[in-house]
Amino acid sequence: MLPGPGEREVPTEIEDTLHWIAKASRPLNDLADPVTAREVLDSFKIHLDGKAAAAETVRRKRYSFVNALHYAVDLGEFKENPLIAVRWQKPKVSSEVDPRLVVNPQQAVSLLHAVSYVGGYRRARGRRLVGLFACMYFAGLRPAEDIGLSEADLTLPEHGWGTVLLHRTRPSVGKQWTDSGRATTTEG
Repeated sequence: MLPGPGEREVPTEIEDTLHWIAKASRPLNDLADPVTAREVLDSFKIHLDGKAAAAETVRRKRYSFVNALHYAVDLGEFKENPLIAVRWQKPKVSSEVDPRLVVNPQQAVSLLHAVSYVGGYRRARGRRLVGLFACMYFAGLRPAEDIGLSEADLTLPEHGWGTVLLHRTRPSVGKQWTDSGRATTTEG
């Protein structure tokens, strides 16, 4: 816990900022009014530029806000969480896929042809990338799952669809976060 305001000196470089925050902020007990609490929740639906926020963004902000209010209850600021009295509708999550964001089959084939030309023929980098991106597109694998694949994980019949056994993943986390000192770690 940080020392209380009377127990420490406020650094002069942030004193003006703290005064502005105290002056510009509404009192916490204003949230006991359901209308005010609903206004706060509704503000999560809009970005500062006025555009609508994604449903996941709203969910994350509301989750943090609810936890802050639980903490206020723990400190004795409220008897119960004031959001209990608020009937508020979460934004609807769209299940429709925007075709501008998803590769269609013709684009996938074109991308696979294009990536085959990466690097020289002797290095085979482009051919390896074709395999990587083809697995991501046709099998729906994430990059870390794709990198963890080996030929033994695949069952590929002469005709038709095969199967992929995902038993490990190799996420790229940065070498400072692994015990081995490598940029990737093998999980699974």
